[in-house]
Amino acid sequence: MFEIGNTLREARVRRSITLQQVEEDTKIRVKYIQAMENEDFEVMPGATFVKGFLRTYSEYLSLDPEVMLDEYRSRGVKTAEIQEPFGGVSMLGAPHGHRGRNTIVIVAVVCLLVLGVIWILGRGGDTPQSTQPGALGITSPSPSPSASRSPKPQKTTTPVAKGALRIIATSGDSWVEVRKKSATGKVLFSGTVAKGKAKVFVSDVLWLRLGNPSAILLRVEGRAVKPKDDVGPVDYIIKNGKLERQG
Repeated sequence: MFEIGNTLREARVRRSITLQQVEEDTKIRVKYIQAMENEDFEVMPGATFVKGFLRTYSEYLSLDPEVMLDEYRSRGVKTAEIQEPFGGVSMLGAPHGHRGRNTIVIVAVVCLLVLGVIWILGRGGDTPQSTQPGALGITSPSPSPSASRSPKPQKTTTPVAKGALRIIATSGDSWVEVRKKSATGKVLFSGTVAKGKAKVFVSDVLWLRLGNPSAILLRVEGRAVKPKDDVGPVDYIIKNGKLERQG
């Protein structure tokens, strides 16, 4: 298990970026940037905001956001969800231009309705056949073809963190041990990865032992790698983005 906060802080310091510059570029307040780097997620408004801020900040620092989000989810962090502060729209609110145009259209329609009702009443109480906007000659404005077409989303390629390893138990449980550098290095994890679960690690060199390799799928720096061995335990070294069998 790696530390989210230290990874973010080291990436920012390596690029000589200040907290104020991050705030200006990402529109994330400094207090929330510091909360992510200190892993003080309870300061943030809720789990949805934590995930959104982690994704934005990771992409800004050219880190793999999925690695950060997987690590955050694996900890089972629970924060109180709250309503978004602007009536369900984004934190930056709706664009002023759109709100202004919508308000003008609504006011115009209401005024025309009121004038139509006054005109009908002024005819001496004749019963109108219909008081619908269409009967009064009022039509709703139709959106222009250019306004109805939504811009096509641009495909972006998210960079994967160097040395990132994701262990996924796809078809069954497997006992797993992960160490830094070598078989005698610091233990990062030792235990069972249950079917459907995943573990994420980041280091330049990782030593890995799989008890049931046939049940495991590895993602080395985002690239899927399926161990060729069916019977364990089997040891591997992951270095320079490559998986090498030991012994």
